[in-house]
Amino acid sequence: MQTIRKISLLLATTSLIACSDDVGSMDVVTGGDLTGPAATACRAAIAAETGRRPADVAVFDVAEAEAGIGVQATVAGAEAPWSCQTDRNFRVQGVMYTGSEGAL
Repeated sequence: MQTIRKISLLLATTSLIACSDDVGSMDVVTGGDLTGPAATACRAAIAAETGRRPADVAVFDVAEAEAGIGVQATVAGAEAPWSCQTDRNFRVQGVMYTGSEGAL
């Protein structure tokens, strides 16, 4: 009987999660080399762009692709993450705020 309750609870929880459409929440996926050269270059570029210290920039995702390396980071006080791209030699190719520019 205990197993049936656990299965029922698991199914109910899974159904609730699947039906949840909370647009206001932000799912943060972490991965990659969070302290490597791409992350370091992007942390410095985002800090310069925002006028913050590199210590105020926290990298949470680094993803490699054919075109280069994408880095996602949060900045203290910002409402949305920042995105940065580097080439394979870790030269920053661009920095962009992913939220509303009115919130900057």
